[in-house]
Amino acid sequence: MLLIFMEVLSYVQAPLTALLFWKLLRRNVVGDLIAGTIIGMYIEFATEPLWDYHFVVTVYKDIPPGIVLGWGVLFTLAVFVSEKLYTLIFRRNSIIEYDKRIFITDLLAAPLVGLPLEKTGMLAGVWDYHYELLNWSGIVVPVFGMPLEALIGYGLLMLTGPTFVRYWQRGFERR
Repeated sequence: MLLIFMEVLSYVQAPLTALLFWKLLRRNVVGDLIAGTIIGMYIEFATEPLWDYHFVVTVYKDIPPGIVLGWGVLFTLAVFVSEKLYTLIFRRNSIIEYDKRIFITDLLAAPLVGLPLEKTGMLAGVWDYHYELLNWSGIVVPVFGMPLEALIGYGLLMLTGPTFVRYWQRGFERR
């Protein structure tokens, strides 16, 4: 029953995220969601053999569309959290365009957003890692209980993903 709920939620997460951002913060994040989903399509296609998904509806092998949409939500949240951290840490009202310090807050946002979402998906049985293919160290990140490589992977991904989202978000929105 939980897996069915998670699959249904995977399809409403993007529109729900857009609606909540608009209603609560008056912020249009449709462009963030689209740009993040584009990255998600690449990630899922490139890494497909490394995990098994357990949803009914799939688009390529066992990749569910809802997981790809989840990447859009993850990047939307990561960009939002990173920018809030930036304004807090660097005492600014908004981010300064092309300020390389944003990479610091992107790296901080990675575990704050990515690891809880990853852990939730694993606990709900949405996917399983192919540990025999991944050959991970077995070191676990305290608090999150996730493999160290997942933390490092999110950190590396956050060095490029949010930059892509910030660059392309306006191109997908009417402004």
